[in-house]
Amino acid sequence: MSALPSYAELFSLSGKNVVVTGAASGIGKATAWLLADAGARVVIADNQIEAATAVAGEIGRGAYALAFDLRDDASIAALFEQTSRNSGSVDVLINNAGIYPRYAFDELTEQAWQEMQRINTWGCFVAMREAARWMRQRGQGGRVINLSSIGALRTAVNDQLAYNASKAALDSMTLSAAQELAPYNILVNSICPGAVRPLDPKPRPAHHAPPTGPLLAEGRMLLGRPAMPAEIAGPILMLASAAGGYITGQTIAIDGGFSLS
Repeated sequence: MSALPSYAELFSLSGKNVVVTGAASGIGKATAWLLADAGARVVIADNQIEAATAVAGEIGRGAYALAFDLRDDASIAALFEQTSRNSGSVDVLINNAGIYPRYAFDELTEQAWQEMQRINTWGCFVAMREAARWMRQRGQGGRVINLSSIGALRTAVNDQLAYNASKAALDSMTLSAAQELAPYNILVNSICPGAVRPLDPKPRPAHHAPPTGPLLAEGRMLLGRPAMPAEIAGPILMLASAAGGYITGQTIAIDGGFSLS
């Protein structure tokens, strides 16, 4: 028998309990589907509990929904406590939930700045902290995959100064957390998507101007198109599985070549 693992063994999440935040739509939903296909029992965590419950019902295979709010530390802690109580462990956190409003440079207020950092930076840190607490307690390691943005690495879309700052902070926290949690075999990495095609397209509200900026300029996406949500979920599966078992402290851009253009 070969000592090399099979494809199925490398990418299997059988027996793993995975929390995907912001999983009621978009990248989170696509990721929840893929990780469930790989054998994981997935928690669909979202502040839109009705939509989250619907996604869990569509997925089946032991998936279930839990409500939580990144604005509320107690709500975040309760998410991981309930997951551990229901499932016996927290093995993987996909730290995907966040907000991404755009503010013109001269219109960015302290209140808007603080809300962005409270949710995208502090809230995501609390999720990492609480997930890691349960992972350390169980003593069998774990994975944390933070969903950042290409805007943390390159100026990509106009009017996103506060958002980009929040995601750059998340990338920095990824590095620090990877170093501090490595002794517990908890691997921490960050994914930075560029443009992504909506999973559930919705009409743009009349008062929302279309985004502009380098990412949308002709020729800047070298592959000529936005990513499909599954093309973001695929690398997440790799990092969550045995295939990513020697990767930690990395920030991975998935931007169709935008960074090179």
